[in-house]
Amino acid sequence: MIRLLCFALLGAVIASAAAWALSADEAWVGMFVPCVVALSVLGPIVLVVRSLACAGLGGALAGPLSAEELQRADSEGRLALARVRSIRRTGTMINDQPICDLDLVVVPRFGAPFEVRTRRLVDLVEIPRLQPECVVVVVMQEAAPSPVSIVLDPPDEWVQLAQRDERVRSTRTAAPFTPAPAAAGKAAGGLRRIHPAFYVVAVLVGAALALIPAYPTIAAIASGETTLGEVRYANSWEGRMAADEQARADAEAAEAEAAAAASMFVGDNAARAVDALVDAIGAGQVVQLSFWGEHLSAIAPSGPGAATLDSWDVVAGEVTNSGPAGSQPDPAALELQLFDARSVDTSLMPDLIAQAKELSGLSEPDPTRTDQWVYVSRSGSSDSGPPPVVLDVPVYGEYYDAWITFSLEGEVVSMRGGAPGSASYEAENGAG
Repeated sequence: MIRLLCFALLGAVIASAAAWALSADEAWVGMFVPCVVALSVLGPIVLVVRSLACAGLGGALAGPLSAEELQRADSEGRLALARVRSIRRTGTMINDQPICDLDLVVVPRFGAPFEVRTRRLVDLVEIPRLQPECVVVVVMQEAAPSPVSIVLDPPDEWVQLAQRDERVRSTRTAAPFTPAPAAAGKAAGGLRRIHPAFYVVAVLVGAALALIPAYPTIAAIASGETTLGEVRYANSWEGRMAADEQARADAEAAEAEAAAAASMFVGDNAARAVDALVDAIGAGQVVQLSFWGEHLSAIAPSGPGAATLDSWDVVAGEVTNSGPAGSQPDPAALELQLFDARSVDTSLMPDLIAQAKELSGLSEPDPTRTDQWVYVSRSGSSDSGPPPVVLDVPVYGEYYDAWITFSLEGEVVSMRGGAPGSASYEAENGAG
């Protein structure tokens, strides 16, 4: 399984490297590097295990056989003596201990002698016992000839037999035995054989999994919605800068659109803000209403019938009492300033703003001032009672400003300022 995982990682490495090279998207580094690291860790493990595996019982890293296993092997005739012909390092070290190949001449109790090679991890203290011409005890995997493993802690009778037996010492050559590569469904190295097709499938699966983030892009290229050149540009420094600028522009446009939709001069936003204000105060009496942007600001009594004034704000339907107003009127004069906020037809304001711009000749406002205000209050004087309620519409231009006052019915009450030659300019300067 670990070998299949390595091949899957290899497929992921190849796919991520190809995607990185083709798309120029540095985000693929985040997949390429971890896969390379994982492959660099697992790859040597597979190579070490493969080098450790040998034609024996359990391979070079197999632990010592238990007494029961040795007894069973002895009763089955699978214990034998062997003479070491040669020992040499494979070049692999585990914890500073060498992996060695040993050529043996095995002399079984039943069957003809045979030569075989086995591989094992050799402790440094064991090296003297495994030198050429030394006699060792081995356990065969099956009836001779067979792959073998060296038993360095055999039963006492086998230790004595190894010391006095002359047959194994006098057998100088024998027929070589090479374990069958596919014996018992295992590879010659002791690893289970895997059909090469599975390695190919593992590579393809690893590549397919690695490319999952690129599937939408691959589909877009395949359908002609984009090209590889466009993908590379999008991932370049210039492309990312352009994308960031476009994202900022889109965010600003969305913000402006949202602000415009919430403006006091769109739909019934102003009327709903007035209703929310009246509900919060508990009465409709106010001294001033100021509509601007998404806000309604008001100066109104602290509560129904109160003689003190507070500053109120309405934003997105939420009403806030900001505390005492900047100036407090004489209670006797307060009655002359109050009016009913519900008496103002806020639906007229967009038309009044357009009319004010036309009268002032300032149809293009100052680009640095994107806000528009409309003030509602009592203004002027009246012999018969409180002054009339009027709507003041300021208009700001790049070079000139104007102030147009309308009655509640939308009639022009007064004008001042404006561009030279405009109606408001002529009215203020007495022309005509």
